[in-house]
Amino acid sequence: MTPIGTPDRAEPAPGLQTVGVGGPEKDDGELTPSRPFVSVLIATYNHAAYLAETLDSVARQTFTDYEIVVVDDGSTDGTDEIVSAWSAEYARAHDNAMRVTRIDNSGQSAAIEHGFGLCTGDYIALLDSDDRWEPNKLAAVNEAVRECPEAGMVVHPLHVIDTLGRRTGDTRPLRARLSEGDLRDHVRRTGRQIAPATSGVVIRSDVFAQLLPMPTRRFRSAADAYLTLGATLAAPVRAIHEPLGEYRMHPDSMYLRRTISPEGLRTTVEMQRAIARHLGIEAAAEKNPHFMRHAFALAVFEESWSNRWRQFRRLIAATLTDQAHRPLDRLIFSAYWTVCLLAPAGVFARLWRFFQIRHIGTNRIPDAARISVHGEPSAH
Repeated sequence: MTPIGTPDRAEPAPGLQTVGVGGPEKDDGELTPSRPFVSVLIATYNHAAYLAETLDSVARQTFTDYEIVVVDDGSTDGTDEIVSAWSAEYARAHDNAMRVTRIDNSGQSAAIEHGFGLCTGDYIALLDSDDRWEPNKLAAVNEAVRECPEAGMVVHPLHVIDTLGRRTGDTRPLRARLSEGDLRDHVRRTGRQIAPATSGVVIRSDVFAQLLPMPTRRFRSAADAYLTLGATLAAPVRAIHEPLGEYRMHPDSMYLRRTISPEGLRTTVEMQRAIARHLGIEAAAEKNPHFMRHAFALAVFEESWSNRWRQFRRLIAATLTDQAHRPLDRLIFSAYWTVCLLAPAGVFARLWRFFQIRHIGTNRIPDAARISVHGEPSAH
């Protein structure tokens, strides 16, 4: 498939058209005044314990030209009661529009797609239902858009908090610097960009529309991975390097569980290939060390020496050419993967788990060590 954001020399693929630079405009070139600047889109599933905190962080924004859209993805924990009570209280003090809808449990991508259909803002600010924003988040995004109106996506880092809302001292991304600028040619060559977690992402609505439907609908997660990579291929990216929100990390992280088990890795690799195929960057994705280390780990778990060696070579090539990390870090990573290549199966499983826990940052969260190599809490 032809990649989105393809220059004029090639025709864009049907349904994934090239998005022009510059913000949403009326015929006279001005922003449509009847629409809010930004739609805050929250897709939630069984986060009743945190959702009010998340919504409170929106209500505290110093920039107020926004609307709120909440999609309850079939929660069973009383989320509907939390949203109903909060929205009634919010309506008494605010004129901002708020739309709440409930769908049958369908996964993150389906919930976000459904929510987008209810959004009227010129920009879509994604917010996970257990995360929080700093009060100046939307004000900073508005300023960034005014400085860089051609940006199709605005991103920023996030502080990491634990389940009790305490900061761990980490940020997301953990080590690499956020990608910014016109990265379309770079991503088509390398399949690589550095983006934050969901709550650090704001996408221009016309760019967002071009990314639907999502190829990740059949997976339970990964909507943010697809949207950020797709938006980077569609238009320039503006990065704000100040953390403007808080990402809540749980010791039983679904991502950690998925990536330390063979079954979960198969799903992860399938998901990454589906994203790359949909965006027309399959060959480039083999140069992405994030993608390739999952393929390598899966080959090791499946005990296929020929495939293990093939994926190892690709991983080392991707690691050594990855400009997101310092040269010394690339050498350290390469040495680590070499040890993993030669390790017996049981030792590799422990090495892989060690890497994933520290890469994700769950080693800073209490009880993270209780996640076993098979993706379940260990008995002790």
